[in-house]
Amino acid sequence: MRRWLAGTAFALLVVLLLLGLRTLAERIVALHLHEVANRRLALIEHGQPLWRWPLREPHDLVAGRAFGAADVESSGGALRITSRDGSPFEIGLPVHGMLDVEHWPRLSLHGVADAPFKLGIVWQPRLDQPGCLGWQDAPVAAGPLQLAVDLRHLHWQTAGGSDCSAPKRIDVLRLRLLLPAHVSLRLDELALHPDASLPAPALPTLLLSPDPLTAARQLADPMLPAVPWIALPAGASAETQLMLRELTWRQRPGALILPHGDAPATMRESNDHGWLPWIGAGGYLLGLLMLASWWPRLPGRLWLELLACLAGPLWLIAGLQLGLRLTVPSVLVFVGAVLFAAQTERRRRPANWCWWGNPRTWLLPFALLPLALLLVIRFGGQLAVPALSHALMYLSWALLQQWLMLVVVMRRLESKQVHGTFAVLLTALVFALMHTPNGALMQLCLLAELWWAWCFQRSRALLPVAAAHAACALLVEAGLEGGLLRSLEVSARFFL
Repeated sequence: MRRWLAGTAFALLVVLLLLGLRTLAERIVALHLHEVANRRLALIEHGQPLWRWPLREPHDLVAGRAFGAADVESSGGALRITSRDGSPFEIGLPVHGMLDVEHWPRLSLHGVADAPFKLGIVWQPRLDQPGCLGWQDAPVAAGPLQLAVDLRHLHWQTAGGSDCSAPKRIDVLRLRLLLPAHVSLRLDELALHPDASLPAPALPTLLLSPDPLTAARQLADPMLPAVPWIALPAGASAETQLMLRELTWRQRPGALILPHGDAPATMRESNDHGWLPWIGAGGYLLGLLMLASWWPRLPGRLWLELLACLAGPLWLIAGLQLGLRLTVPSVLVFVGAVLFAAQTERRRRPANWCWWGNPRTWLLPFALLPLALLLVIRFGGQLAVPALSHALMYLSWALLQQWLMLVVVMRRLESKQVHGTFAVLLTALVFALMHTPNGALMQLCLLAELWWAWCFQRSRALLPVAAAHAACALLVEAGLEGGLLRSLEVSARFFL
């Protein structure tokens, strides 16, 4: 009876943790949406563009290059684009969601032209649909570039020469440039500006249905203003909130989206403290250095080591510091945490774990693979076989994760006389939090790591667990993305 009660209590605790992870993901996504709405409204109230493209490095363009006979390079805080032979070429502007060029129709360009050039605009309503091209009537003069092009007044034509109507909502925006051979154009910023008659947004506008078809009909209402307030349904999961956000921005790109029950804060201009990550990374690395060098016999050192190993990665992921591109502070924090963990493990000899184990130790960790396959069959679609290079890279990543979780975290919990069951549970919880704010993925990671940590307790072999982790993750990635899972992304990348 005592064992049954303990098992029941453990199962209830796991259920509570699963619900807590879901709530945490919901709240983080809701806070993100609130911040985006706050920032967007501040831009609108101050007459600033919602869509702007600062051009500093080649990766600020689609594919990081020009499409045609032109070279792109960074030059003095701007992009220098040089024609090789005088033929037309294009540069693509990254678009997340859609652009509302019906209400933000004026495209501004800022930079310097070495010689007169011709400017054309190419747009497509969707990436898989044919586009239209419109040329400026007169060449753009050489010298400082302060150009504003009203997209409503260009003569739009298809590739076949037939006329197009002016764009309204578009998915693709490119510049077509015709420069003399070996002549350069420097661009440092492009932006879409609103029509002068754009009305101020009013609150509230519309409570969106959780059903995608119903929500699409609501958003198609022609009576909605150019900048509607959209309230998401109460209790929506993280994945549902982001799905409805994308649906809204597909049909109403200028919408301001708030979780249901939230109210907009007092709107103000966004303050971008770019130095804060540097301060955080510097303080964290200094703390690691002090702990590694000066306090070898400090009381409670194992707890401090555990906190130090986890604080940096959790700050990066749960603190939403990992975006589309890695930053220097995030790389420093991650590398510092791994090196510190490796240094502390080197001093803990003899090690009570091994790499390979025996053939039987490989069976239990892979018991989750059939369950992952069942999930793909039930909730997934057609499998997309990953490339061998991607599979090998993910195996390395899984090995690093499981080394940090099982060798570094769980063994320290065990050495502090935490009961084996709770050591497994806390390890699984940390592993789940490393996938914040991806709610469904956090829940799957909690359940999977409960099993893998238990397997490691029995065998003390790391590679079987890492290989099973990689196999299950690759299968889930190949069959569940876009279905049960929005993606395998974590931190701020999950919002993109």
